[in-house]
Amino acid sequence: MSDSSITPDQLNALLQFASRRLGTTPEQLAKTVQTGGTGSLASKLPPDKAAQFQSIAGDPDKIRELMNSPQAQKLIEQLGKQKKE
Repeated sequence: MSDSSITPDQLNALLQFASRRLGTTPEQLAKTVQTGGTGSLASKLPPDKAAQFQSIAGDPDKIRELMNSPQAQKLIEQLGKQKKE
């Protein structure tokens, strides 16, 4: 997947996955990310993971780099396939 933008279906699948891991709803997760309120999400994580999350969440370049990583692209692909099944 060489295109650096993700489709709405891929974003939705990623929100579904992340919200389950963070113990929230996809809608609440999207709203939190859009408003920049990542502190409440970080509070649900272990301290070391929370610090890592905060450092990434506050930097758009790091988020872009993370989303374009081979691991993230593979996860997005897998989630997209699961959604279609």
